[in-house]
Amino acid sequence: MLNPVARILLLGSEPSEYSRLSDLLEPSCEPQYQLLWCERHQSGLSEISSGNYDVVLLDCVHQPDISLTLLQEITEQGCKVPIVALTEQVGGPIAKQVMRLGATDFLCLSKLDSYLLERCLSYAVEKYETDKKLSELSLYDPLTGVPNRVLFRQAMEESIERAKAEQAPLALLLINLDGFKKINEIYGSEAGDQLVATMAERLNHCVRKSDCLARVGADEFTLLLEDYENKEDVALVAKKVIDVLSNPFMVSGTPLMVSCSIGIATYPECGDTVDGLLRRANMAMVQAKSQRGSQYCFYNEDTGADALHRLNLEADIRRALRRNEFEMYYQPRVALETGETVGMEALIRWRHPERGLVSPNEFIPVAEESGLIVSLGYWIIQQACQDIVELDKVSSSTLDVAVNLSFRQLQDSMFVETASRIIKQSGADPTRLEFELTETAIMSNYQETYEGMMALSKLGITFSLDDFGTGFSSFAHIQRLPISALKVDRSFIKDVVSNSEDAIIVKAMINLAHSLDLHVVAEGVETLDQVQFLWQNYCDQVQGFYFSPAVSAKDMSLMLNQRATACM
Repeated sequence: MLNPVARILLLGSEPSEYSRLSDLLEPSCEPQYQLLWCERHQSGLSEISSGNYDVVLLDCVHQPDISLTLLQEITEQGCKVPIVALTEQVGGPIAKQVMRLGATDFLCLSKLDSYLLERCLSYAVEKYETDKKLSELSLYDPLTGVPNRVLFRQAMEESIERAKAEQAPLALLLINLDGFKKINEIYGSEAGDQLVATMAERLNHCVRKSDCLARVGADEFTLLLEDYENKEDVALVAKKVIDVLSNPFMVSGTPLMVSCSIGIATYPECGDTVDGLLRRANMAMVQAKSQRGSQYCFYNEDTGADALHRLNLEADIRRALRRNEFEMYYQPRVALETGETVGMEALIRWRHPERGLVSPNEFIPVAEESGLIVSLGYWIIQQACQDIVELDKVSSSTLDVAVNLSFRQLQDSMFVETASRIIKQSGADPTRLEFELTETAIMSNYQETYEGMMALSKLGITFSLDDFGTGFSSFAHIQRLPISALKVDRSFIKDVVSNSEDAIIVKAMINLAHSLDLHVVAEGVETLDQVQFLWQNYCDQVQGFYFSPAVSAKDMSLMLNQRATACM
């Protein structure tokens, strides 16, 4: 049935036909339509484009050539209003032509009755409403209700055209929620969905109605800004977004702080196409994310150069793995009670053929982001095992070797199986191998980490908690894990002698670890005063430049043999 407010436009007919159709649509009860008449074809296109009509009845009998030309123009302009053509014959050439040109349906004007006309119009209106709803569903994100990537691209193309015509500025903000994947893994996908919906609602309330907000990825939104004076105005919007999104988010009764990273690209400085602006906004977002913790960054030439450098570095890392350009260095761990070297930490180095030694601080983050850390991690385990075997051939010392594990490695479903195979094939004693994990890596997927650690501990592998005090921990969870040592981060050791607060924290860490039956290893020890403080407070082991920097496996072997000779 027709909507009570359905508006029908009769286009191109004579007054007599308008009267006849009005009589045919004379309602028996409540009015279901409003029939309006436009005799002149020249006015038809603007009338239809006005959006004031639900159905158009196009008379193709009295002036068929003009009507067919108009129908073609309407279709080419993308008009969505259903067009019902009125033809002279049911199966004539005009009837076939109107359907080819985009008409929704056709009716034979000479054989038209009230029932046939109402049924045809009712179908046209219902189809129009259904198509409109389906179109909306395909253009809006079902979770948040904001435009999706498809509608965003359409809106951005229109905005760019307006900006070109009016010589006006345009800013694109790409907003990425930090740590979204981790929240999904720890608290479940429902919590992740709730987070995204909440953030979309917050964004909707803090932007202007004229600003276009869209969800373009699982954890990404875009915001299109028009009508602003300068970049300072855009920066204020970015700061406002950061403030709004950083408010605590409640999940399972626990408040979580969610940060975001925002990349900004402006027209015309950063490009004049949708893809160009999106690409540069993404580069700026990556730059903002590298600064850690709710930052925004405008794209500029330096940003592009940084992004290109990262891409080149990623390609170089892949080649370096194939060409075996990586090397293992080892830093000794010294027992404070005896002064003896009791272990060492394996640290990867990259000897680039052109650049020489590349700092791990430069290539490890890129390996993490690209996923190459998984392959790199397996190489490290394999090389460490080989060095254990070789070291045993030339030295009487049986040192434990600690290897850092990335949370990306722990997420690899084949990690336990692959690591076990590498260790067994190398012939290394697994009890001499220690895997170091950060608090963040453990808690990113606790259950899977727990199962993997338990499986590897059955081989004799031990575990330590790295960078203790810098992440977030649940001791109820950590006590269940097969962890034998805590490593106090160097940031606490640096000023432990001169800063009373750091001293109190380190003492508390040592006491806490011992109460849990865990050994304590202090990192970054560089002075005698630090060594004395740690010895006085019963720290078990230390490592740092005071005793030795990281050295190659060959130099480590020489160092151990020299010490063994000196003790004879």
